[in-house]
Formats: sequence, structure tokens, C-alpha cells
Amino acid sequence: MAAQKYLFVYRNSAESEARMPSPAEMQQMLAQWSAWKAQYKDEILDMGDGLKPPGKVVRAGGAITDGPFMEAKEIVGGYSIVQADSAERAAQIAKTCPVLMMPGASVEVREMAGY
Repeated sequence: MAAQKYLFVYRNSAESEARMPSPAEMQQMLAQWSAWKAQYKDEILDMGDGLKPPGKVVRAGGAITDGPFMEAKEIVGGYSIVQADSAERAAQIAKTCPVLMMPGASVEVREMAGY
């Protein structure tokens, strides 16, 4: 089976997202992200990025509102794009993602359609 692309959507609890890490914690997190990237260098196509709050929500019909809001239970905090031979392999890679060190964090793994 040919390798497929998967979008990893990083979600954090609103409480975790609002807490700013100390400089030492930030250095530790960056080191873990670098190690994860090195471990899966052939599978991580795009490390993606974190997302800053707030943003805009554009709805059908053209309505634009502020959002998403920190009052939400979960915040989409970032993303990556990974290449894997199966959804199970992608999930195994996600299982080792450093974002999961944060309490309440999760990684949503979605196969990309490739349109």
C-alpha cells in the first residue's frame, strides 16, 4: 500500500492553552519536539505550526465573527502533516507526539483526501 498523508490536529484543554510555560519548560518542550522530528524524519512531511488565539470564523453566506474563544473546552493549538503506510502507523507516530505531555492534550489523526 502506498503511503498516505495524515493531518495531525493538536488539541489542548483551555486551561493548558492559557498557561504559559516557564523558559525552562519551553526549552524542554522544544528539545522533545526536535527529538520527535528527528525520530520520524522520513514520515513527518511538515512539522506544521502552533496556532495563536484568537482568529476569525467565516460561515456560509459570508458572516465573519471573532473566535475561537478560550471559553471552549478544547482549543486547536496546532498541526503537522505526516506520511504513513496506514492509519494505524500514523496513530502510533501520534502516540509519541510531545504535545501529549500536556494535561488534557490530544492528537486527532485524519487521513488527507489528496484532491
